[in-house]
Formats: sequence, structure tokens, C-alpha cells
Amino acid sequence: MLFKKILLFLVVCICFTTFSFAASAPDFTLQDLNGQQVSLSDYKGKVIFIDFWATWCPPCRQSIPSVEKLYDEYKDNGSFVILGINLNEEKSTILKFMEKQKINYKVLMSDKKVVSNYKISGIPAFFLIDQNGDIYNKYVGYSPANENKWKEDIKKLIN
Repeated sequence: MLFKKILLFLVVCICFTTFSFAASAPDFTLQDLNGQQVSLSDYKGKVIFIDFWATWCPPCRQSIPSVEKLYDEYKDNGSFVILGINLNEEKSTILKFMEKQKINYKVLMSDKKVVSNYKISGIPAFFLIDQNGDIYNKYVGYSPANENKWKEDIKKLIN
């Protein structure tokens, strides 16, 4: 009977314990809007915030000012970078949208491989990658409250 109680206690403890294993962020090489090849590994040692988006996506359009605000806050911090990854739109469409929205952070054009590797099933989707190249957090969807969570997580990694 004592053995069963101990065993039950251990099972309950294991069930209520969360195990967090950092997943390595899949590397990619994508083209930016100037035709330059950009790899995730180019930013090794930095905290990276990735935003998967499209111009036709209402929540993406709503999130862009918050991402731009984040960029403005950290643009002079050499240990942090924002990469926008546009999903399968024409370069001219992206450039027009960026000009209208005053997007200043680097935007890359996606391919099927990066969408698959990051398991993008809905947008906007945001990834925060730590200095070791591990995914620290993934945020799917957007609400204005996201901005506080992003900043909280970024501060944990940068400070």
C-alpha cells in the first residue's frame, strides 16, 4: 500500500512538471528586397525577433506598427535584430506596403522551406530566438497586449 502511494505521488509530480527543451531555430537563407542573400546564421550571437507576415493579412497589418515600435526602441542595440519574413508576395507589393507603413526593419521574401521548417500554419507568427540560436518563444496571432510580452521576453535575453 505504501508503495502504491509513493508511486502515485511520483506520477502526479511528473504530470505537473513542465519540461522545457529549447529547440534550435532552423537556419535559412532568403533574399531581401535588395536581392541580397540573408541567412539567420548571419546574426549568430544576437537576439532575433522574426515576424512572418503578409500585406493581405488584417492582423499582420495591425501588428506592423508594434513591430516597428519595437524596432525603433532597439535599433541602436547591437545585440538585437528584427527580421520580417513576407509570405509569398510580389516584391513590388511588399515595397509599396513597406513605404506606406514606414517599415524600417529588414524584410525577407519567404520560400516554402522556411514556412515548413518553422511550421507556419497561421500569420502573423513571431519567433524570439536567443543568442545561442534557440527558439526562446513563439507567438501566434496578434493583440495589442503582445507588445508587452515581447518586450518582457526580450529584456530577459538582452539583460
